[in-house]
Amino acid sequence: MKRYRAVLVLGGREVESVEQVHHTKVMIVGSGGNGMAVAVLLEQAGFSDFLIVTKHDDFGGAWWQNTYPGCAVDGPISVYQFSFALNPEWPRLYAAQPELAAYMQKVAADHGLYEHTHFRTEMLEAEWLEEPACWSVTTTGGTYHAEVLVLATGFLEEAVVPDIVGMDSFQGRIFHSSMWPEGYTGEGDRVAVVGTGSSSIQIVSAMQQVAAAVTMFQRTPCWIVPKQDKVFSDEDRARFRDTPELLLEMRRELSEEQEVVWDDVFLLKDVAASDAAQAEALQYLEEQVPDPELRLLLTPDHRFACKRPGVSDTYYRALQQDNVELVPEAASRIGPTTIASAGGREFEADTVVLATGFFFGGHILHRVRRRDGVTVGEAQQGHPRAYRSISVSGCPNLFLIGGAAPNGQNWNGLSAGEIAGVYVVKALEYMQEHGIRALEVGQDAEAAWKREADKVLDASPMVSGGCANYSLDELGHNKAAWPGNEGHMSAALSEFDASVYLVVATWTDDRGIPAAN
Repeated sequence: MKRYRAVLVLGGREVESVEQVHHTKVMIVGSGGNGMAVAVLLEQAGFSDFLIVTKHDDFGGAWWQNTYPGCAVDGPISVYQFSFALNPEWPRLYAAQPELAAYMQKVAADHGLYEHTHFRTEMLEAEWLEEPACWSVTTTGGTYHAEVLVLATGFLEEAVVPDIVGMDSFQGRIFHSSMWPEGYTGEGDRVAVVGTGSSSIQIVSAMQQVAAAVTMFQRTPCWIVPKQDKVFSDEDRARFRDTPELLLEMRRELSEEQEVVWDDVFLLKDVAASDAAQAEALQYLEEQVPDPELRLLLTPDHRFACKRPGVSDTYYRALQQDNVELVPEAASRIGPTTIASAGGREFEADTVVLATGFFFGGHILHRVRRRDGVTVGEAQQGHPRAYRSISVSGCPNLFLIGGAAPNGQNWNGLSAGEIAGVYVVKALEYMQEHGIRALEVGQDAEAAWKREADKVLDASPMVSGGCANYSLDELGHNKAAWPGNEGHMSAALSEFDASVYLVVATWTDDRGIPAAN
């Protein structure tokens, strides 16, 4: 840490102040799985001068922040874990939030990440300093100077909170699903749930078991597929411990299946496969909901995979219980003790849960100033883009991992950190080998990459499927997904492409003083 002296004039008197500035080679913003993966890869490659800063109190990202009852991963745990830390002790195929948070914190401890991390430190702004050729990052814990800035703040980080008339007048509990009050169970309460995404599906299923009444406000139904969860027995876990190859084989098989589904269904490369997936989801709905009127209300009018499909073995069953009512309308008004639908129906409520989702990637890029002083968010004008979904023009030594990068929407929410992290390491190795202090991707390369990505993604259900979703940018293009499967992403990011980067600063003498170009 270095100290910088400045002279301030207060009340006509000069006062010398000292600002403490933290210095590091690489600064990672975010303590979720993707940030952790990058940190581990850096350490393994010999780049031990890195810091992680996070506004959270511990590791886990979305699994630290989201603690609502029923919170669990909606992909098989065989795939949803780090390849370098396969765990034989999972109690079930779809792990719950406490298990996922504990796993990530153990991995962080095992790899020494706590010693590299400043918790309760939120990034407020970042700007590039030309003369020292580094990022100056302002945080709630002071100023940091970093040669390389890695943003891994996640795509489920910034809550979307609707502005419902009368919210401030409500006398009970009202909160977003990601801000669940500690210790609150919902037992005996009349609970209103607004929203129909993945969190809502889990919350409704959990609340149905304990609440006096659950009222669910559904603006748009989503497709649901069965989870087919499985409990691992003591014998299963013993076999996983004794024969690690079993874990690897399970991971490989599921990964291969998901690659095919992503290509054929989510990128719509095989219309017949997409139609078949939708037919299977419809069949599941018909099997689970015999009432034709309720079934009609739960049938989406958009193509399968336009919105993220829900995964549940219990949701349809919960909706048919006596203490649950589905309201097929948006919530439009809240009173001191009530919540009303757009059609004017009014319901008594003790608690209102806003399971209304997230703004993909948040607005972190509005806090990053390019070399020209304009924020990335302002410069991109609602059309987020990055070369190979990782490097942004005008921003030397800046790398995006997962959200807010357009590479975070894939089957395995942890894979972006491992795959894109390789590219970061390769970039640092190239710079070290060639005596380069700072590199910046060209604007033409960034724009060309985005045009090609849009060609692929515009044909996908996420863009063309007839729904509104968090993947769409202000121009109607997909801002969230890599334009291919994970194998394609891994191949594209396995080597650093120096040909499209400009050298911004080099090392010029033995003292390590950089020269800016």
